[in-house]
Amino acid sequence: MLFTWVSVEQSGEQLRIAERGQVTGRFNAAIGNLSSSAVDVRLGGIYGLERLMRDSPYDQPTVVTLLTAYVREHTHGQVDVSAEARPATDVQAAMTVLANRDATRDGSGDFDLRNVRLRNLGYMGMWDRARQRVIGINFPEADFSDADLGSADLGHARLPGAVLVGTSLREATLDGTELADAVLTEADLSRSHLVRADLRRIQATGAHFDDTYLTRAALVGARLQRATLVRASLPGAILRGADLREADLRDADFTGADLSGADFTGAKNLSTVEFKGTVRKGTRGLGSYG
Repeated sequence: MLFTWVSVEQSGEQLRIAERGQVTGRFNAAIGNLSSSAVDVRLGGIYGLERLMRDSPYDQPTVVTLLTAYVREHTHGQVDVSAEARPATDVQAAMTVLANRDATRDGSGDFDLRNVRLRNLGYMGMWDRARQRVIGINFPEADFSDADLGSADLGHARLPGAVLVGTSLREATLDGTELADAVLTEADLSRSHLVRADLRRIQATGAHFDDTYLTRAALVGARLQRATLVRASLPGAILRGADLREADLRDADFTGADLSGADFTGAKNLSTVEFKGTVRKGTRGLGSYG
């Protein structure tokens, strides 16, 4: 009986060693493909790492760190004045793989996408047939500081706690996106769409929301000191307890918004703002405006 038990244990250990060897082989092959000059081979490496990440959760932190480094290396410092410029096929693929991973397995993975240039990044969600809805676009607490995400499609993305300091999100699609607790200091969200976005407790001091659509967005507890919201559209938005001190609100539209407890002390151009139908219990700094 003891012999049988020991034999089973030894067989199990040998199987684990063999499986680990296969994983290592697959990993090395994918890494080799990433350095190829042929885009189709690089794509094979990216999708090989995606399969490895799904088959071996233990290796996901390493794969995440590797793919984010790949994106940085292939976009950092790029200068392209063309408004139509798009990420290379392999970069888009790497971002899509990262967007649709299981973020709970990230562990110590380094999700560093600072300074990347991903203008016109395409939509990265995937359709879940079983649940009949889009899943994916999962970047919680990712660091996109000083990145160019202009005109990127990040609709319904999960970006809670993300760091987007100085990030360009001009004309980006962020409808329904979760950005609760994100850091958007000095970020540029001009002309972007944030309809029904979750912006609770964002830190957006000095950020730009000029001509931005924020219809029914949740901005509870948002810190918007010195932000610019020139001609911003906020009908039905929820700004309970928001801090808009010294913000520039020229021609902004707050029709039907909930401004309970919000602080407008020192806000600029209040005489040009539309406050029709707003809830203003406990609001400070508005005086007789609206």
